[in-house]
Amino acid sequence: MYIFLKNVQYKEYHPNVLLSPYIKTYWVSDDLRGEGDCYKVLPDGCVEIIFMFDTTKETVYAGIVGTKTSFFEVGYPQTLQVFGIRFKPAGITTFTRIPVDEFTDRNVELALVETLFNQSFCELLSEKKSMAEIIAQTDSFLISRLPFLYSADRKIFQAVDLISHAKGIINLASVASEVCLCQRHFERKFKSIIGISPKMFAKILRFNHTVQYLQNNPHKDLLTIAVECGYHDKSHLFKDFKMLSGNTPTNYRL
Repeated sequence: MYIFLKNVQYKEYHPNVLLSPYIKTYWVSDDLRGEGDCYKVLPDGCVEIIFMFDTTKETVYAGIVGTKTSFFEVGYPQTLQVFGIRFKPAGITTFTRIPVDEFTDRNVELALVETLFNQSFCELLSEKKSMAEIIAQTDSFLISRLPFLYSADRKIFQAVDLISHAKGIINLASVASEVCLCQRHFERKFKSIIGISPKMFAKILRFNHTVQYLQNNPHKDLLTIAVECGYHDKSHLFKDFKMLSGNTPTNYRL
């Protein structure tokens, strides 16, 4: 997820270098005060596991956030400190046989899913005194799992790399050909491992690239930006932004 938070303390931390092939980032938000604000979350093609620590009751909620195909808004009823593990696309499937596509566009309590972390791990995190200790404990646990990784589907990893390097602006039939899979097999395997179709994954990556492009080029007109970011025209650009973010491109100009 890409979290679009205004006036909220949000920080990212690198995982241990041994985990970098599988985990994109750890993130922390410790300014969610339960005051009725809603926070917009934008899709980024990733699966996350999040831990919410209720600082008033000393309890912890853990959940898995599946790959999203559109934005969603979330609010918190109480004061929370949130720690998230953002896996790279296909990263979580190397640690567990969890059926990623079953969680697309869903948030599911971790206790209901057979995955990496059990209740004792969640309780252990809740006992830590600082976010640095939480991150160190998570690093240590995930590193201990590295000898037991499931064999990755290298063809899908390669496809993800090709689409990511092109920022989503790529012919997907050529990607399937490059990884030596027929189109139907490619689409089926990709969805089962990433949680969304190659077409949706490319759309999300192009959208996120365009958000950054808008912010870095505030004086360029939208038609030029649309063409340079791989859209057919300005209406195509607006349609994708409305679907993925609920906003127009102009909302993302700095």
